[in-house]
This record gives sequence, C-alpha cells and structure tokens, in this order.
Amino acid sequence: MSFRTVVVKSRAKIETRLNWLLIRGEEEKWVHLGEIGTLIIESTACAITAQALCELVKNNTSIIFCDEKHLPYGQLALLYGNHLTSGQVKRQSQWSDLLKAKAWQEIIKQKIEWQKCLLIKYDRYEAANLLSQYIEEVEDGDKTNREGHAAKVYFNALLGQDFGRRTEQEINSALNYGYAILLSSVSREIVAAGYITQVGIHHINEFNQFNLASDIMEAFRPLVDAYALSISDFDNFKSRMTAVLTSKIRISDKEHYLDSGIRIYVRNVLKFMEGNGEILKIERFILEEGNEL
Repeated sequence: MSFRTVVVKSRAKIETRLNWLLIRGEEEKWVHLGEIGTLIIESTACAITAQALCELVKNNTSIIFCDEKHLPYGQLALLYGNHLTSGQVKRQSQWSDLLKAKAWQEIIKQKIEWQKCLLIKYDRYEAANLLSQYIEEVEDGDKTNREGHAAKVYFNALLGQDFGRRTEQEINSALNYGYAILLSSVSREIVAAGYITQVGIHHINEFNQFNLASDIMEAFRPLVDAYALSISDFDNFKSRMTAVLTSKIRISDKEHYLDSGIRIYVRNVLKFMEGNGEILKIERFILEEGNEL
C-alpha cells in the first residue's frame, strides 16, 4: 500500500533496483516502490532514469516535477490505469447534464461548509454566518455562483481585504504548492479508476488537462488552506504543505489517511456520475492529533 511522500530537494540521481527506488545524492536513500504514493522532484538538478519513471508509474505513483523556483510545474501519471478504460471513457462522455449539476452542487456545498469551519476556527463568526446562508442557496450546478461569492468572503475574512489569489504573496505560493499536490493525488485516482481527467463535471476549459480532477478536488481545498494558514515560517513552507498528505479524513464513520480518503471519495463521485448512490460527506479533516476541522 502506498503511503509515503518522497521529496527530492537537491541534486541527485534517481533509479530503480529490483523493487526499490534508489536516490543517490549526498547520501543514498532506498525506498520500496510499493510504499511511494507521491514523488516530488523539487530540484531541476535531479536526473531520473526512464526505467525508474516507468516503474513508478506502473505502481500508480504520482510524480510531480518542480521548476527552477522549486514550485510544482508538471506531473507524470498513467495513460491507462484500468483495463476497463475504453468503456469507462465512453460512458464518461455521455454523463447527463442533470447528474453533472447535482454533483457540482454537492461538491460546492461541502467546500463552503469546510470553509465555514475554518472561519469558525479563526473566530471569523460574521463571515461564517454568511457562508451558512450561501450553503443553503447553492442550486444545481451552482447557477448563482455561491462558490465565487463564498471565496471572496472567506479569503477576505482570513487574509484581509487586500488579498488576491493572483498576487505574489507568500501564502499564495504555499496554497499553489498544496493545491498542486492535491490535484496530482486526485488525478491519479481518476486514471486508476479507468476515466480521463480532461472531461469534467463543471470545469470545461479546453486548455486544462485536469478538468475532472479540478472538479473533485474542490471539496478538499479547505484542508490545504488550513495547512497554509498554520505556517509561521514561509522560508520552509514546502515541508509544511507536503504534510497535507499525512493528514486524515473521516468518511462514513471511518478515519483514513488522505490518499485513501481521496481514493474513496473519487470512486464515489464517479459511481454517482454513473447513476449509482449519493455523494459521500466528508465528516472531518484531521490535520494532526488534537488539530482538526
């Protein structure tokens, strides 16, 4: 079972020996391939063999490459993660507009609910009350864009009226880093289930290869926000944001590490889009022992 996030921060040669990943930098590190859920290559001075890339992808490891600023820039994932892919993709292309609208409504309601919980955690009660109202107003397909209105209230309450997601602020770097890790994890599970990430539920940008992952990850964004808001030293924000993958969530009265929780949630949303069941509620985000939403 994959549960480790491996981060390579400096010059290294990465290769495989039998079922092990060997990282040769200042020291040699050995990690069993079956244990690696995510590999983040932060340094552009790293060299990785084609064999290592193939073996990692075969094990459904999400591989994230960073640019010269050490920020996530791209990822490598399976092309075909399931022998049923052709049939799954055919059905995916025929998902009904009604189910898409219902799924997006539920995902956005959950997202705003967790944004409200984070506002309460930071004693922003007036903004939290406003988000409670927005949750009740989310329609099928979020036609009235309660998500956008909630985001404005949410970020302004937590980070000030001058905050903008496109500004070059330190916390935006942390958020972008965390969101990229989250997007990669969701994408991996979509492909492993036999679907493609390009065809989404709400996101339809033809230049976005991850429309479906961008849809499903929305419910998890407040977890990334919680980690970013807890950072006191932005010089070391990457290690803090990578820790997102060690958090836990509660679904159906059971606690799961985030990777497993994402797998359950993604499969559930895909099942819903096939006309089966309801979308599960995320009941709790657990950052660390005694620190939860």
